[in-house]
Amino acid sequence: MAATRIELTKIPLNGGAALPGLTALSADGAEIDFKGQDVKTVILVENGGSAAGDITFKAGNGIQGVADLIASVPAGKTMAFVLESGAFKANGAVKVTGATTMKVGALLLP
Repeated sequence: MAATRIELTKIPLNGGAALPGLTALSADGAEIDFKGQDVKTVILVENGGSAAGDITFKAGNGIQGVADLIASVPAGKTMAFVLESGAFKANGAVKVTGATTMKVGALLLP
């Protein structure tokens, strides 16, 4: 099974956009489109499980991609993450893995 592909929801300047429906991780995780500016890309992670769980942002394939980032998301909570492209981008995307109770989405700020 392939990783689920997550597209960016673009928010216009001086405007608004509906938050994206978050997508559950598959057993192979997800690949989040990361072709926009890294400091303007916000990744949303929701833990639908009954216990805290870890989400892992995989190291990218650039010179800065040396280590995964693992973060704990409390049960029933949604967290926002901003990642540096040099450390986590590989082939235009960020690979994320975790329990299938985790859901992800991404916003691109103007």
